[in-house]
Amino acid sequence: MKKLLLVLLVLGGVSISAKAQSRGDVFVGGNSNLGIIITPDFNLNGNVTADYFIRDGLSIGGNCGFGIGSATSISLAPSVKYFFMGDIFAMVSADVLTIEGGTTTVGMNSFNAGVGFWLAIADNVVVTPTLNLSDLTNTLSIGMGISVKL
Repeated sequence: MKKLLLVLLVLGGVSISAKAQSRGDVFVGGNSNLGIIITPDFNLNGNVTADYFIRDGLSIGGNCGFGIGSATSISLAPSVKYFFMGDIFAMVSADVLTIEGGTTTVGMNSFNAGVGFWLAIADNVVVTPTLNLSDLTNTLSIGMGISVKL
């Protein structure tokens, strides 16, 4: 009986996560690095996010970011997420517009890559812990996000 219950729970979790990554789905939400950055400086970043699944397991979207640290910043970054091994995803994004202090920069300002886990906590709500490498240099951060399916 315990094995049957375990199998049903696992299958239920797989079906929820598979529903959460279907073609045509739109998710909006937010995420933050929680101030956990592996560098000497303290920076707290948050993003408003949107993802549109162009096919099962592949989404395109964007982030509107806000940062507090050595300087206050706002950024805009298109992103792509690819889901492999079920709920584990790889993502890339590139900041194409940054306003930091009084300076506005348009172009490839930074390139970010990361891996994360898509955890469905309800039919329309997912939590996404991530590990990000910013500018593919020495800025490694841990983030947490939450998104809601529209």
